[in-house]
Amino acid sequence: MFAKVRLLSALCALVAAVIVVWQAQPDVRLGTGAVELRSTDAPMTTIKSPVLDLTDPDPFDPCRDIPLDVVQRIGLAFTPPDPEDSLRCHYDAGNYQMAVEAFVWRTYEQTLPPDAVELDIDGHRAAQYWIMKPTDWNNRWWITCMIAFKTSYGLIQQSLFYSPIYSEPDPDCMQTNLQRAHELAPFYKY
Repeated sequence: MFAKVRLLSALCALVAAVIVVWQAQPDVRLGTGAVELRSTDAPMTTIKSPVLDLTDPDPFDPCRDIPLDVVQRIGLAFTPPDPEDSLRCHYDAGNYQMAVEAFVWRTYEQTLPPDAVELDIDGHRAAQYWIMKPTDWNNRWWITCMIAFKTSYGLIQQSLFYSPIYSEPDPDCMQTNLQRAHELAPFYKY
């Protein structure tokens, strides 16, 4: 019995090998032109010298570039400014939160939703729009509004968010965010 199984498996392996070899044979109709391999002393690189650094990965860091006395004066220092991932800084005003972040990998035009309203803030192109998103706990909602500033390297995004359940009093999201944008715009790097 074992001899028959071994014979059958050997036969199957032979048939599989024949099929693989048959499939691997090049088609003779495609052409039999000779392939020439040549060598040169040129370096194998596509980088042109000198290498130019065209994008500053850290053009604006809000936690570093906005002075603390300015943040305290406008009421965003209920807790100290908190640097988060990448170029994002989190501010706390007590009844609402704010985040300011710089993007070098996304443009102003790519960021704007269709319902954004464009405006001028202290001579800089900006847009204002709403966002609402659920939180991770108890299915509550945060109300969020944004202001995006067009910059030479991408954009600066300023978001104001609060919970209508825990914020007392509820801020006027769009108006408060616009006011903070006017106060912080002189410290942004465009």
